[in-house]
Amino acid sequence: MWLIPLSKADVERAVRRAYSIATEHAKKVGARVEQIAPKHLYGEKAESYGYSLALGRMSPPLPDASLVVIWGFYNADEYFDYVRFAEGGRVVEWFVEPVAYYPEKTAVWADEPLVLHSGFAIETHTTASEQRDRVYGWPLGFISSPKQAPAPVRSPRKMRQRRQEGGEQQ
Repeated sequence: MWLIPLSKADVERAVRRAYSIATEHAKKVGARVEQIAPKHLYGEKAESYGYSLALGRMSPPLPDASLVVIWGFYNADEYFDYVRFAEGGRVVEWFVEPVAYYPEKTAVWADEPLVLHSGFAIETHTTASEQRDRVYGWPLGFISSPKQAPAPVRSPRKMRQRRQEGGEQQ
């Protein structure tokens, strides 16, 4: 994984590519596209963390059929050691680049954007000696999440039982 600072001309192309991946997915599953926000990664705990990443391992509470497309990273924490993105038990990306040293503290993936499906995990680590619960870094990208939660799948057997029970009561 290589990163390029925001001052480079390739940045606009990378962001457009990420957005097009998110919108293509949204069209397929009937979803909306938004920028990644704390509500997507933390759910109800979003206000307590804001735009910072919790230390340790977490799995964002995203609805099924969601897609996350990360095009870059913001890092304002000099002790931010690494972040790993894992999906299905394997590490998809392991980010260790010192973005905090770029003047704008933001960088863009030089390759294709990182595409993750619902159920992925984020693991963060810091080298700070004091006790902390977060690092001041944030993934930049888009999320394509369904407008409605998918309907639960009912087994035909349960549906037949309900019909039979309804018919006996009448």
